[in-house]
Amino acid sequence: MLLSGCGSDPDPVDCSVSGPIISLGVVTNATSCSITDGAISVSANGGKEPYLFSLNNLPSQADGKFNNLAAGAYTVTVTDANACSAAVENVAIKATDFKFTTLLVGDSDCTGSNGQVAINVEQLNPPYSYRLGTGSFGDSNVFDGLATGTYTFTVQDNLGCNVLLSVTVPRAFTGTSWQNDVRPVIVKSCALSGCHNGDSRPDLRLFENAKFYASSIKSKTRDRSMPREGKLTQSEIDIISCWVDDGAAQN
Repeated sequence: MLLSGCGSDPDPVDCSVSGPIISLGVVTNATSCSITDGAISVSANGGKEPYLFSLNNLPSQADGKFNNLAAGAYTVTVTDANACSAAVENVAIKATDFKFTTLLVGDSDCTGSNGQVAINVEQLNPPYSYRLGTGSFGDSNVFDGLATGTYTFTVQDNLGCNVLLSVTVPRAFTGTSWQNDVRPVIVKSCALSGCHNGDSRPDLRLFENAKFYASSIKSKTRDRSMPREGKLTQSEIDIISCWVDDGAAQN
């Protein structure tokens, strides 16, 4: 049984339960920083076929093989026929003259941002400079104050070679409280007459029900199909997601 968004329309698919699963296959490194002969392959199962695959949010294709890639870091996403998606993140393609690792600190501030990315490059053609997005190049290879999400970094060596890194900062444990943070949101916006107050649908004010449906609650609040009556703020959506990602504890 899926949770209802308390409207007359059929429930959307709960992607957290019925979505696709993506698996990383073979990664082929590039010959050099200036030659685009790297490759990534992925496969998918589950969800509903047909699948579409995309690399760094570029136009989609029907198979999971991506060729002619430069050195860098990539995210590959699969989307199924129900518009559910899954991704494999921070896939590194290296080159003989550009070898790197990324060290990530997850964002543990649910409604803020305290994640970190450190880009460590083997000193083959120093000095190196670094930038985030379209900002200015600088000497620091460490970027602080980052929220959970995907960022584009550029690394430049002394020969003018630019390498793009698509890096995803993960979510770390946030300590979000069921009693103090999540339940008040449910009481205000979900446990309404005719909705999830226990009359005809599960009473989500009760921890055991919220725990059982935690994945569905996260999925439906994030895609804004729930609640239909009254909108959640982005902060409230994030709080629910953080609680679920933390393990949906009775804290």
